[in-house]
Amino acid sequence: MMIKEIRDKTTLPWDLLLNADPDLARVASYITDARIFVYQSDQAAIIGILVLAALPEAGEFEIMIVSVSPKHFRQGIGKSMLNHVIANLRAADKTANIWIKTGDLTEDAIALYQSVGFEIVETVKDYFIDNYAEPIYEHGERLRHQVVMKLR
Repeated sequence: MMIKEIRDKTTLPWDLLLNADPDLARVASYITDARIFVYQSDQAAIIGILVLAALPEAGEFEIMIVSVSPKHFRQGIGKSMLNHVIANLRAADKTANIWIKTGDLTEDAIALYQSVGFEIVETVKDYFIDNYAEPIYEHGERLRHQVVMKLR
């Protein structure tokens, strides 16, 4: 198993990307300029993906997507990818601000992000109602609010 950055964006695992953000147009809008990290199994299958975007402000980054194949949940893959990317960013810029956003109902994701040092700094009310044409459901409940988290 290994984590690597990929530069060829012609054969991305769209199933994993859209599992994290179901809005194809939205993902396509930031994927071109983003850095893509994948977690590959011993058989070279991509079972995890992390998308990192540099924000317009110098030293500001947002992790746009962390997605792991459902067959591989709870095996430490998401945490490994987060730790890898955070370590690389911190090595290049110790003062970099790193952000991640998720739905307020995604309790497992929030717990994962907190476990690597992110803390909730804001909740954007009705974000998913106002910004997504199709409703998104998490555990049978409609997702409404976005949680904004910053790495300590």
